[in-house]
Amino acid sequence: MRPIRAADRVLLMIAIALAALHPVLASAAQLRDSTRIPVRLVGGITSETTQTGQTLTFVVMSDVIVDDTILIRKDTTVVGEVVKARRVHWGFTHRRPRLEFRFRYTTTVSGQVVSLRTSPVRQGDDRVSAQQGRSGHALLWTGGAILFDAYVDGDYEI
Repeated sequence: MRPIRAADRVLLMIAIALAALHPVLASAAQLRDSTRIPVRLVGGITSETTQTGQTLTFVVMSDVIVDDTILIRKDTTVVGEVVKARRVHWGFTHRRPRLEFRFRYTTTVSGQVVSLRTSPVRQGDDRVSAQQGRSGHALLWTGGAILFDAYVDGDYEI
């Protein structure tokens, strides 16, 4: 067995010191359940033309940072879907328009898929109802100028 040289000892001590100063290298970041992610719809949807089941694209509005580490970057795509779309119906009976959607998932900087929901706490009716337009209007809509909050569904180690 050869003796450890002084230069090897110095390199080993530097490596240990750097690992102690940089805990991010030693452990993964935690993306916790209910972490808020501000998002914006790309384009727009209306109750007149949108179909139930239609895929929607959103983008993240600001970096999601945990312990000084960016886990989800601004402008990352968020996928959602329309869960209810109904045109107004005028006739013997009046049906009001409906437009509801939910968030499905996004990805982290490492490519890990993260499930999303529409509220900070889990609930059975996971959807956002478009509210643009007043009672009696024939059209509901939402678009890119309106911000929404999506929430992480579950805990993730990134």
